[in-house]
Amino acid sequence: MFTKPHSSSKAPIVRNPRACTVCRAAKMKCVGAEDGLKSCQRCTRTGVECVFEKHRRGRKPGSKLSEASKMLRRLEKGLNTAKLKQSDSSLSTVFPADPRTPQADNTQFGGLQSSDAYGSTDGYAASSVSSRTVDPEEEEDGERSDEKFPAKLIRRENSFFRTILNPEHKSPMLHVPRNPYLPQSLRPAPLPIGYNDPISAGLINENKAKILFDAIFLRLNPFINLFDPALHSVAYVRSKCPLLFTTLIMAGCKFFEPSLYKECLRLANELAVRAFAEGWKRVEVIQAFSCLTYWREQEDNRTWMYIGYACRMAVELGLNRYHAKPPAHETEFQLRERRNRERTYLVLFVHDRSLSMQTGRHWMLPEDDFIRHSDTWHEQGGTPIRCEDVIVSAFAQLRRIATEATDMFHTNRSLSDGGNSQVNIDMVLKNCNAKLALWTSTWDHEMRKANGESFHFSFTNLFCLYSSLFLNSFGVQSSVPPANRTNSHVRALSACFENALNVLGIASKDFREFGVLRYGQETTSVMTAYSAIFLLKVINALPPNLSKVDVLALATPEL
Repeated sequence: MFTKPHSSSKAPIVRNPRACTVCRAAKMKCVGAEDGLKSCQRCTRTGVECVFEKHRRGRKPGSKLSEASKMLRRLEKGLNTAKLKQSDSSLSTVFPADPRTPQADNTQFGGLQSSDAYGSTDGYAASSVSSRTVDPEEEEDGERSDEKFPAKLIRRENSFFRTILNPEHKSPMLHVPRNPYLPQSLRPAPLPIGYNDPISAGLINENKAKILFDAIFLRLNPFINLFDPALHSVAYVRSKCPLLFTTLIMAGCKFFEPSLYKECLRLANELAVRAFAEGWKRVEVIQAFSCLTYWREQEDNRTWMYIGYACRMAVELGLNRYHAKPPAHETEFQLRERRNRERTYLVLFVHDRSLSMQTGRHWMLPEDDFIRHSDTWHEQGGTPIRCEDVIVSAFAQLRRIATEATDMFHTNRSLSDGGNSQVNIDMVLKNCNAKLALWTSTWDHEMRKANGESFHFSFTNLFCLYSSLFLNSFGVQSSVPPANRTNSHVRALSACFENALNVLGIASKDFREFGVLRYGQETTSVMTAYSAIFLLKVINALPPNLSKVDVLALATPEL
């Protein structure tokens, strides 16, 4: 699988500065400076001082993240103690509207009704809403009602592994760039009368919001890869959508300000209900509904509904529109906004297919032209290439591989008639494993080109291992008659065993060393739990005359 970059004991190489601090923070090419002899074009255009500093690996000159990172360390130290002091362990998912003082601006809420760039239109009529809420974990889906799907297996075993490991370690994500050329006159979007965001409610001030945003980009965004820190500043997000701003603050408070989490969660849910009722439609609303599922409470069962709603809205807004060439005369700011829309659709596509793998339900977003060309999307955002964009492109291709294989398993009727099903399984698994091996080689190379950190390699490897575990598990399902279980069955079992152990190894060792295990989104918890349950079921199913040590040695001889 992915190999981590080797650390070197050689003395650091000091290079001449190639970019000013402003361009380096924006991760954009510094043009016109002539190695520091005069101001570059960007600094001249924005009217800021053009400063060149010696660059040492591990610390970006001009970055303000170091102080935020120190603040984050202090916030994390008392986190477990603060959580233990939380007496209110449950919160209703339906919140009554509290009477509040009306805003000074009594104009009708229109911040989410304007047109977006690149042809999207707003102002659609609100859709009719069914009064029945469906829990995808309570209903069965015909042929897909067995327990081979991770979500159903975990529910059947009544197991949910919550491991909170929060040691003091160096951060694997070293730098959060900020965009120095964002519009400086951004104003918060008007709130509906009677509604508040965390700042207008007096829970936090703008400086506190900036600290929480830095913590979100440092710890949470690497697990979802949805946001661009050079674009999504506090001012920008708050000017676009109060629901997204409140949802991000809510997610940050869950980990770094637990005393404010419940109140921020209430504000986010109130705005989500209002957004759904009034049919707010823009990319930030899609991002907000997605974020409401990433770090949800265990009793919250709205993931399938929220992601389904976000998928429909993404198609309606045309986020999947494929641009073979970028629009003419596109500014850097427009480029970031366009890629924000495209990134949102790709992340949503990955999430949609992940839910299909976990629950056995059908996916919603099709494989269109944009998805088919997404293997080079990470290269189209300029230089340097963002590691997060590499992950987005890689995961889209990984989900295409997994979907192709699972569709073949489910549509091939010979898998259930007991006839030649084993031959078909062998062919599908052989083709699937070959594609996974090629995927690993390709994206290991792409991540190295982007100078990925150790976390990025471990994170990407985790998803590939889990996909291999899930797909190879079809080769060891009980639907395969014992008489047809040949050497291919043993190979599938060995692959599953090894992949499950490696998934647990990354979660318990790599993520623990990075100090990020507790920040993982729901999908990482499902993958870890499924791997553990799979191993337990295999070990518990051993015949009495075969020791568990022998099986471990046979299944993983390299151990």
